[in-house]
Amino acid sequence: MDHRRRPRAARTVAACVVGALALTLAACGTGGAGGRAGGGNSLDVVTRWSAGNSAAAAQKRAFAAYTDATGVTVQATDGLETIDDQVENAVAAGKSPDVVIVNLYDKTLGWLDSGVTVPVDTYLKQWGLAGRIKPEALDEWRVGGVRGGALQGLPFSGFSWPVWYNTDLLKRAGVKAIPTTTDQLIDAAHKLRAKGIQPLTVGGNDWTGQKLFYQIAQSYTAAGAMEKVMRKGGYCATPSVLKGIGLFTRLRDAGVFTDNAAGLVADGMYASYYSGKAAMMSAGSWAYTEAAASGTGIQRHTTLAGLPLPRGSVFAKPTAFQGFTGVGFMITKHGAQPDRIDKVRRFVTRFYTHATVGDFVKDASILPPTGGDFASYAKDPLLAQSLRLDGTVDHAVVPDVWIGSASDRITQVLTSAYGKSSARQICSGLDDATEG
Repeated sequence: MDHRRRPRAARTVAACVVGALALTLAACGTGGAGGRAGGGNSLDVVTRWSAGNSAAAAQKRAFAAYTDATGVTVQATDGLETIDDQVENAVAAGKSPDVVIVNLYDKTLGWLDSGVTVPVDTYLKQWGLAGRIKPEALDEWRVGGVRGGALQGLPFSGFSWPVWYNTDLLKRAGVKAIPTTTDQLIDAAHKLRAKGIQPLTVGGNDWTGQKLFYQIAQSYTAAGAMEKVMRKGGYCATPSVLKGIGLFTRLRDAGVFTDNAAGLVADGMYASYYSGKAAMMSAGSWAYTEAAASGTGIQRHTTLAGLPLPRGSVFAKPTAFQGFTGVGFMITKHGAQPDRIDKVRRFVTRFYTHATVGDFVKDASILPPTGGDFASYAKDPLLAQSLRLDGTVDHAVVPDVWIGSASDRITQVLTSAYGKSSARQICSGLDDATEG
């Protein structure tokens, strides 16, 4: 998964968007000359795996293999921070791509209803992918996140999302073992601070803080009830959720989170952990290879584990996130046209070959969406650790599909939550954001 998005108010409008609708994809892309998107012997793709992303090299190899096999050129355009607006503007301007490689998140959850994309249930069967893609991955991409819902796209980049613990810093502070309870976590934070080490770094001003908040807030609530609250509201009216929000404020006020967490975003969180200034962070598998690339050696003294639990939690083991709402393939109405769809078929199915999936496991540490043994591709030491987490953690509900388009509004509420808001203020703000 690559969730890297900042709150909508903080996004920068790219220079290639001229006016409200005048986005000419080929002008900003990396794949060739301008003209009508998807015209001639080419396929137009907007991709979240832009330059600098750990998956970019594997994607480039897949593009090249597709072109070698078909003779069709991939006109690739980097997805911007506002990839959802970017694609919607292109569609409205008559410059629709054929395929969008994007997260199932925020506005993309509404693309099927708004006519930007088409359902892919029929293609799943016709293209021979029904037996290859894991059923649990497909279910996460169905409308409502439930079996039987229309399939909005084809999942590809699965993720694991544990807590990272710098064992060198923990030992320096006298913390003898990875904490498994919230009381132990608070004790560890006090010991770390006594040594001048920041405890758990988190971007309280963006999606990283949003995810950690929800992981804590659902500590006392069963999955089905939590999903309902995230979808419809009722944070204040649900005692177990309000109790979880109270746990969050207790951890915050005990100094578990890094100083000025409300002002941090993901980049600052990563930098703080990679450089050894903070002892813990909650981060996904897309960051494994980036940790090694940081050059700090942080991967050699990182242990991956779950988030500690409070007494009375509904979970039996420390929690982590895992899912398949990361990057996948969405097909636009333009791409589904009779003269386009076979090019799309050959393009998409190439990504689901064992070797191509393995290439992404090796380069970007994705959780494979297909069955099969990918252990030989798991060269990254953190990925190897991550694959051994099953059985040691319980999986919390990832909020993305359930909070939907309220995501940005919720993030704004939670920025204050990482400041000084009370549990009652937080739940009220979340209810308003969900209804709004």
